[in-house]
Amino acid sequence: MRWFSRILLLGVLACVLLFAAFNPGLVTIDAAGVELTLPLGVALVAFFALGGLCGALGLYLAVVLRLKRQLRHSRP
Repeated sequence: MRWFSRILLLGVLACVLLFAAFNPGLVTIDAAGVELTLPLGVALVAFFALGGLCGALGLYLAVVLRLKRQLRHSRP
């Protein structure tokens, strides 16, 4: 199972690198007074990963806080 997860990770990494390589056009991102000029593929992959991390963090916090509250109320 460990080799399968490593192969899967390498496959996903290869797909991301290919995606970034085939989208070399520059795009300018202006957010909160900061202006970044990045290749389109890099920007898309970076912001997709950032969105996934933010969503995972929000889901984690919602579940953990609910479970901690339930545990606190169930203790005598």
